[in-house]
Amino acid sequence: MILTIFWRIIGYLRKTVDIFVCVCFIFMICGVLVQVAGRYVFNYSIAGTEEAARFAQVWMVLVGAGVAMRFGKHVAIDAVMTYMPIKMARILNLFIAIGCVGFLVVVIVGAQPLMMIGQFETSPAMEIPMWTMYLCLTVGSVYFAIEVILLLIQRWDDPCSKNMAQE
Repeated sequence: MILTIFWRIIGYLRKTVDIFVCVCFIFMICGVLVQVAGRYVFNYSIAGTEEAARFAQVWMVLVGAGVAMRFGKHVAIDAVMTYMPIKMARILNLFIAIGCVGFLVVVIVGAQPLMMIGQFETSPAMEIPMWTMYLCLTVGSVYFAIEVILLLIQRWDDPCSKNMAQE
């Protein structure tokens, strides 16, 4: 019962993140197209479109890294693990997950001073508070860590499995 609720919540989270990443991608493409059309068709540079596209790209990449983790699309050397006994492969997966989550905690902690500074800064063209941009470091890292932990759980019985995502 609780496990079913847990996976349902994870499913909603993943769907929300997928939609968010797609919206960022569409927003980025639209910003670039408007900027190009403004420059080359109307001979006028539209303020803020380049910055909006850049911000959307940064959010898309940092949150999308967790999506890539879900599908096992990050670079990995897993040939050695296929020849290990299951217990050894589990231990190696655990150490890899601990290292990844440890790094992501460092990123989250390092982003906090940036967000504090960002409360007093605004972006040059759109004049939005910069803490909203620095927040993507925390949000992306938290989601990435969730996917690392879920991958460890999903692969516990078969550490060498290629089936990464529950679709």
